[in-house]
Amino acid sequence: MSETRDKRRRTDLDLFVLALIDSGISTPYEFQKAGGLSPGATIPTLQRLLEAGFARQEKSGARGRTDHSLTSAGKKYLKNGWHALLEDGPSGDLDADLRVALLVLWAGGKRQMASDFLQQSALKKLELLESLEAAEDGSVSSLADWYARLRLSSAKVLLQAESDAALKLAEALPPRLPAKSTRTKRVAKP
Repeated sequence: MSETRDKRRRTDLDLFVLALIDSGISTPYEFQKAGGLSPGATIPTLQRLLEAGFARQEKSGARGRTDHSLTSAGKKYLKNGWHALLEDGPSGDLDADLRVALLVLWAGGKRQMASDFLQQSALKKLELLESLEAAEDGSVSSLADWYARLRLSSAKVLLQAESDAALKLAEALPPRLPAKSTRTKRVAKP
């Protein structure tokens, strides 16, 4: 896969899209409707996965619908790729951290590891919040100072909310996901 400044974020998205394909969701439309992922994120991701040989396009169906499936290399990457993301720890992006936790659960079947990862994400946000509070200056003398101070207040509230959300997500993880043989597969419509 090509190198970018934000390679980690792309890796979790790449693996998550592979997991969605593995679960039976395989078109950009389905990624958007069922998975909540935008076409602007999934189409380039699919292109990277196709170029890397992790996915393949099936023949176009009705109305130009193009399904995707995993290659053997893609299955292997999905099975093992989440380990590095888990070892790297939370990124600080709640969506990316949630994708990693779900990958740990989906590909690894490790609910406790997924929960611990989200709890680490929450702690990382609290540590950042503490550093922002420690750096806060009490003097406000200009419009720019007010702007900076109010943005800082907003950032602190958002960090606290994301920390709380990560903890709630850790609690809400299902005990396990269905075995591959019982995962929902899409049924062709007549």
